[in-house]
Amino acid sequence: MKVDNPWRIYTSKDKMAAYIEIEKEAFLEEDAVLIHESIEKQLHDQGIVHGIKDSKLTSIDLSVNEPILIAEGKKPINGEDGRLEILANLDTSINRRDHWDYREVMRIPNVTKGQLLAKLILPKQGIDGLDVTGRVLKAKDGKPKKVRAGKNVVWKEDVHSFFAASDGQISINNQQIQVLPVFKVNESISMKTGNLDFVGNIEIHGDVPSGFEMKAEGDIRIHGVVEGAKIIAGGSVFIMEGIAGKNIGSIQAGNDIILGYCNHSFIQAGNDLYVEKSILHSDCTVIGHVYCKLGNIIGGSVSAGKTMEAKDIGNRLGIKTEIAFGINKNEYEKEKQLIYQKNKLEEDAKKIKSLGQRLRNGSAENNQKLRLSLLRQRNLLKQTEEEIHLIDQSLLVIQSTIGSEHEASLIVRNFIHPNVIISFGKYKRIIKSAHHFVKIKVSKNEIDIIPLFE
Repeated sequence: MKVDNPWRIYTSKDKMAAYIEIEKEAFLEEDAVLIHESIEKQLHDQGIVHGIKDSKLTSIDLSVNEPILIAEGKKPINGEDGRLEILANLDTSINRRDHWDYREVMRIPNVTKGQLLAKLILPKQGIDGLDVTGRVLKAKDGKPKKVRAGKNVVWKEDVHSFFAASDGQISINNQQIQVLPVFKVNESISMKTGNLDFVGNIEIHGDVPSGFEMKAEGDIRIHGVVEGAKIIAGGSVFIMEGIAGKNIGSIQAGNDIILGYCNHSFIQAGNDLYVEKSILHSDCTVIGHVYCKLGNIIGGSVSAGKTMEAKDIGNRLGIKTEIAFGINKNEYEKEKQLIYQKNKLEEDAKKIKSLGQRLRNGSAENNQKLRLSLLRQRNLLKQTEEEIHLIDQSLLVIQSTIGSEHEASLIVRNFIHPNVIISFGKYKRIIKSAHHFVKIKVSKNEIDIIPLFE
């Protein structure tokens, strides 16, 4: 060799790769073995011990005019979340990637006693990674899907599956799966029918005018138009035509909401929102996805916990339209309240345990009054621990739905117009000029607009 160590070894900022730069003029082929040994020693001295590419060291390619990758880390692989696999033949399922027949979802998903309804798929553990220095990069384990058996449904632990305990209609939301009776109305809602409040599913073959309230523990299906009425369902809401809310109409569902159109209305969906045509001047809060592939979102505010897709957003007149992603504020507030309650209960449990210890130290076994106090203490402790367990279960459900702005994205199939305000958590961007066929997401702590190619 003409000079000592005619190379430089360095790592990337994240320590996931190590490179070598070589002075070719100072490199002699006959010194290749010695250089190999020297490079290996320097790698060790610099703490580079994992993912070393021996083949690159034994045959260094001098024709390459750029740094050579000689060590590479292994990225962590996050586990997959648990999920509910629906096995009953439901016509209400929608594949968001394909063109879906809107009217098919109005079919009623009837099931029979003993029928297999769904299977709970367990979460998968993550696989830890390593950087080139051997530092372990922890992977996130998948979160369990928390769904319980509701009315007329049996859970079998040995096969992780739900079965129908009676004939009826299946209703599913994020927290439970049920088989419910159905209440049918074969005309439009009027003073003759009045408001409805039913423990099962409701099916209306007509319209729901302004001023009425429809409430069901399961699903609500309306084969007509909803005006300025209030629709509340523990499961999903399906409206064949759509809702023209007149700024007073609202829909609240524990699971999906599927509509023909949405005008001047208030929407809250515990899972996804599907709109066949357009969302106009409405306030929509959705924990999952918003899917408006063939229509427009103009005016109002639409927020999603995960992704959103629409043909156009805003319009040429520059009507203010707000699009938000990430943390669901309502769920976030619920989480904070539950954590506060849990902390308080845990403090109470400590005090109850301390009281029990004092009672036991006071020879409670020989004193009837103390024995009764000790029994009450044990019952109170058991009740408190059960309440803590229930809160833990609720927290798991909420934490799986809160969402993350870094995992969210907006797909625009045609144009996004000026004066559309896009928020991803704490990140905000106002669209100044029209963009065509784009994907918008957070990247490197800023909102990026990326051309979308099919």
